[in-house]
Amino acid sequence: LFRSKQWYQRRVRGDYVFLRKTKLISEPDRWCIIGKSDTSESVDTVKSVVRVEQYEQTIAFQRNESGSGTKVFMYYFDNPGGSLPTWLINWAAKTGVPQFMTTLKNACEKYG
Repeated sequence: LFRSKQWYQRRVRGDYVFLRKTKLISEPDRWCIIGKSDTSESVDTVKSVVRVEQYEQTIAFQRNESGSGTKVFMYYFDNPGGSLPTWLINWAAKTGVPQFMTTLKNACEKYG
């Protein structure tokens, strides 16, 4: 897969080449989405776009024991390489990650 995204109000652009698979874990109410960078595909790089070459993500979903909600477990690693500006690191910690978690929470609530 190929994904391009804007970071911090479109000031920085990054792209990813990665593999993604969904895996059912022992029971129908448990499943996992696994993503990992793939350097074997030849996707041309674009000038002024940061190619993220080290990326891993695992998200596991499990229905609550009551059956009325979803538990979510997440591991995420993203290394764009080089030096990132301090303002971008601060934005990710203060705004980017919390926004992502709110979006994920809302999606789980709508699904269940």
